[in-house]
Amino acid sequence: MEGLGEHEILVGTYEEFVLGYKIVKKDEEDGKFDLVPSFNVKAHCGPVRSLSVGSKYAISGGSDEMCKIYDMVGRREHGTLMHHQGTVSAVCTHAPSHLLTASDDNTVAVVRMGSWQVEKTLYKHSAGVTALAMHPTGKLCFSAGKDKKLITWNLVKARPAFITNIKGIAEFLTVSPDGSRYAVGVHRRVDIYSIESAGIEYTIDLKVRPNCLVFLDSDTVCVGGESPGAELHSLIEKKLLKTWQAHTTRIRVMQLLSPTVLVTASSCDTAIKLWRIDSDRLSEVSLVGSVETQCRITCLTAWYPELRNAGGKKRDISATDLENNSSPKKKIKLSEGKKASTVIDTVTEIEEVSSLEKEKARKKKKKKLPAEESKED
Repeated sequence: MEGLGEHEILVGTYEEFVLGYKIVKKDEEDGKFDLVPSFNVKAHCGPVRSLSVGSKYAISGGSDEMCKIYDMVGRREHGTLMHHQGTVSAVCTHAPSHLLTASDDNTVAVVRMGSWQVEKTLYKHSAGVTALAMHPTGKLCFSAGKDKKLITWNLVKARPAFITNIKGIAEFLTVSPDGSRYAVGVHRRVDIYSIESAGIEYTIDLKVRPNCLVFLDSDTVCVGGESPGAELHSLIEKKLLKTWQAHTTRIRVMQLLSPTVLVTASSCDTAIKLWRIDSDRLSEVSLVGSVETQCRITCLTAWYPELRNAGGKKRDISATDLENNSSPKKKIKLSEGKKASTVIDTVTEIEEVSSLEKEKARKKKKKKLPAEESKED
């Protein structure tokens, strides 16, 4: 719980505002936190439907068909995206490169962060898109819509990898931290899918509409819905571990801030609450902080300064890194996050392609020689 000092909780509201709360540790009480207002902007001309963060930016989507971009370092509005023709129902990021947005206009848009240009628009849903999630690798994403279809997208080729028919309209999509599973919340239940088999591993029957789910780790999930209680489930044991009352009416959104701290929020009691969940998953859950927002909360995310370096820094390659593998005639532009081994593989591939091209050119030259000699004769 030491690393929460720089976290800032951002919430979107029905009242058209995006609100920010800084997490401040109390000196007098060990393990307790205050949530201090730090950010307040009238973001949209309608309810805020979705929020995401990436790098130094926070992005909100609203029912006014717009996405607003905020510079969290400069504390100012950075710009507006107006590429959708319907409510922006979901946004997610793969920082620092791409932003994905989904809308009631049946589309998913891939936007380049920084230039904020729409690189690709994905058309496959026949009704509005209700949920969106990005795979940790950034090569896949999942979307679900009112057409009761769940689409796995290959983002490298910008086309569907496969399409699954689901029995209901998805309320949310969540991918596990290791990318091995994803959860789909539909009418009164949550289905946990395995990415390897593309089949359902475990089903959670809530008896109420599910609103949100987080993976505490790859094998444990916490679920909230149209009831005051939150539930912890083990995907290994395939059973309910424990429940506790998080809010007075319903849980609208939740997010994991650290391995042992969970934040929940409600659109009815207008409260944001921080909960301590011990790693053994069986100890009692304790409240470590809360604040009344006086607004009906619709979405939630968390920003912290370390997100600015999420993509990694460019690494200078010295002569020793490419020893015995470099070509003096070839220069390689390194992308962020590449390791030396990847660079060496790239160099080897370039050299192989270069030698093949030389061989082809030599063969062509040989073929042309007799013809040229006959012309001269």
